[in-house]
Formats: sequence, structure tokens, C-alpha cells
Amino acid sequence: MATNLRYGQVQRSAMNWPIFVADQLGLFGEEELVAESKVFTSPLEPVTALIAGSLDLINVIPDVALLEIVKGAPLAVIANTNSRAQYRLMAQSEIKNFSALKGKKIGVNDGRSAEALILKKLLRLNGLKPDSYDLAATGAPLDRCKKLKEGLVAATMVTQPFNFLLEEEGFRTLASSREIVPDYPFTVCVVRREEIFNNAILSFLKAVSRSWQWLSDQSNRERAIPTLTQWTGTTEKQAQSTYDLYLQPPEPPSLAPTEEGVTTVLELLSEGGRLPRPLPPARKYIDGRYFERLEEKT
Repeated sequence: MATNLRYGQVQRSAMNWPIFVADQLGLFGEEELVAESKVFTSPLEPVTALIAGSLDLINVIPDVALLEIVKGAPLAVIANTNSRAQYRLMAQSEIKNFSALKGKKIGVNDGRSAEALILKKLLRLNGLKPDSYDLAATGAPLDRCKKLKEGLVAATMVTQPFNFLLEEEGFRTLASSREIVPDYPFTVCVVRREEIFNNAILSFLKAVSRSWQWLSDQSNRERAIPTLTQWTGTTEKQAQSTYDLYLQPPEPPSLAPTEEGVTTVLELLSEGGRLPRPLPPARKYIDGRYFERLEEKT
């Protein structure tokens, strides 16, 4: 008998592509799971739902979840589901370098997430002081793209496939998050911290692992493209560009929840003034049992 598993994610971006594929290929069903998904608009909403017990697992950007865990929420990171994504700083075509952003308005979601923290670090390392530009809360990625097109912001930070959408319309790529955080956990699986091992959650990870293996098989590239276009509303060309970015190198990424990745997120949060120092050890926030079992079964 199949087990129901309630999971949540934020928006429909390419960062969740392996989950879209697992659903479309029936991999959850093959693992005897009925994966009931809920898509949220705000990064904090699925974290709150997980804490309250209305979800069993979430696949989210790590910074919001880690902030709540540091505050005492009984949650743990169990897997890194996408380390291949990138944040790209996209700008108006006349903005040819960082100095041209002085005095300009730059669009972010709400200014508090890792995306904004990475952006601030990029700007600082490229000679811009915090008082030399204006960060404007402009909502979700599509909203930020719209504001950029309307000329209401000079630049904005987005992930895939939105940066490719903007490139096609003539906007300039100024920088990538890879320049300062080359190994970053863009989405992580988070669960409630329980002593009892949950086999349904392990089955979910097995399906996601199998999905990445399927995606990394180049013979599946053309079959994978429609999945992303269907789930995100992106074009075929943008989906192809996203595939080529994610599958370099052309092998599935490890789902291992690394202390290095969690530490990177904690460091960013501290640099942004959201966590005090000294920082706690990253291992406190990881439950390695699920990945260990996953390795045993693959």
C-alpha cells in the first residue's frame, strides 16, 4: 500500500526540476509514495507549515529554514537537492559594469534571503558600498523580471530559467553567484527532527536521486525539456539552456547534506547581520541518517 507524503516547495522554478521529473516519470509511485505537493509563494510559509506538522518534508532555499532552526525550531537538513543552480545578476543593457550601478535601484525579493545576501557580497567585492545603491523589494522572480523590463530597477538577481528569459530580451549578465559561492546548496530537503526513522522520507529521496540520474543521461535531454516548460511556463530554448547549465559536469550531483554547504549559508546570514557570531557548528543542523541509508540502497 502506498504511503502519503506531504511536501512543500516555493514557486515553480528550475531549482525543483528533479522533483518535477520524479513526479512526471512516476518515480514516487514506484517507491510506493503518493507525494502530495503544495506550492507556496513566500519562503517562510513552508517552513512554518513543516514546524506545525501540516507537511512531512519541504524542499526549499536553505537560509530561511536555517534561521528558524538556529532559533530553536526542531528541524534538520537531510539532503542537498540542487547545487547546480546559479543566481545571476541581470542588468539593463546600458549597465556595463558594477560602477554603473552606483545610485541605482536593484530589485530583490524582500531583501532578507540568501539571494540578497549573495548580491550584497557581490556588490561589496566589486567596489560598491551599501549606501551607494538602493535595494528594492520587488517580489518573486517573475515580478522582478517585470520590474526590470519596465525600467523600474536597473538590475535584479534571479535564478534559472529567468536569467535566460532576460538574456533573450537583451538584458546583460553582470555576474554569477558562482564567483563567490562556488559550492552552494540552492535547495535542501528539511524535515522535523525525530528519533524514529521515516522510511517514506527515504523513499522520497530515492525518487529524487533516480530523477537526477535520469536527467544526467544525455539521451533524456529532449524528454526532460517539456517537463520544465510545463511546470514553469518557460520556453523550450530557456529550458535547454537550463539543462546545459545544470548538467555540467554531465553527471548527477550528490545529495549529501554537507557541513561546508550549511556553513556557507550560516556565514552569509552572519555577514548580513541576521546571525550573531560565533556561529554554531553546521553539523548541529544536519540529520545524516537519510543520506547514509540512501547510499546503502544505491
